[in-house]
Amino acid sequence: MPDAASSSPRGRAWRIAMRVIVPVVFAAALWYLFTEVVRFGYVVSSSMEPTLQVGDYYTLRVDAYDGNNSPQRGEIVVYSGPDGAPYVKRVIGLGGEMIEVWFGHVLVNGQRLREPYVTGVPVMEPPRRAYVPPGTVFVLGDNREMSEDSRDYGPVPVDRLMGRVTKIVWPRQRVRALKPTQY
Repeated sequence: MPDAASSSPRGRAWRIAMRVIVPVVFAAALWYLFTEVVRFGYVVSSSMEPTLQVGDYYTLRVDAYDGNNSPQRGEIVVYSGPDGAPYVKRVIGLGGEMIEVWFGHVLVNGQRLREPYVTGVPVMEPPRRAYVPPGTVFVLGDNREMSEDSRDYGPVPVDRLMGRVTKIVWPRQRVRALKPTQY
């Protein structure tokens, strides 16, 4: 037998409100989370191997560069590429820096960058030098031989960054956080 409080008009209105309000608030919170904070992406090329492999699903923090936050060297970012498609690369140079690529090695302002994520034989390409203008970043793929990046189309404007890759979430055996490399 229902108690007096739950059978009163006020009790019934409260139960109905909770059945409607709670799901609506929950749905709104999920919508906000998956449109303004985090999204999921899928790796379609080998340009970031071995860090990210074809078939990996990752989380992308779309709020990573809001407000006072700016990209840092070593972070893996997604940006709108020259063809409008999302590209996944690592930030190597920041605005105001001079980047040099010499026979497979990267120098930032004349200092060689230690890159433990690059495996294999360095790409023996002709030397090149690029100034990174303020408001842009210089990006490279970890798999330099198979990457189209700032060596090909120059620095990327920060306003084209879609976010920072934070985790591999699938396949299960590759699940892990992706912390920026400390140089």
